[in-house]
Amino acid sequence: MARMIDDRRILCILSLLMAAVFVTGAAPATTQQAQLEGAIIAAPRISPQDAYRQVTSGQAILVCAYEDETKCNTMMLQGAISLKEFESRLPNLRKDQPIIFYCA
Repeated sequence: MARMIDDRRILCILSLLMAAVFVTGAAPATTQQAQLEGAIIAAPRISPQDAYRQVTSGQAILVCAYEDETKCNTMMLQGAISLKEFESRLPNLRKDQPIIFYCA
């Protein structure tokens, strides 16, 4: 269970890092950052329509990946939860629970 929580936190951090790279337009400064970027790119991607279908049917959890609650509230999509709420739910999630992270 602890490994699953760590894996999900890493995925969230990677998503935020990738968003920062895209927003700033900066190239990765280190080999480690390049590896992290590669891991993010390798993450499975789904269409907005598939995400909407999975979330509205209760199959997946949609998480706004911003740590800043104010920014998250500004970017909140219908059916999404905040990163803080997601972290509070981690202990009760199934290992096979699909989770969709987004940031705008």
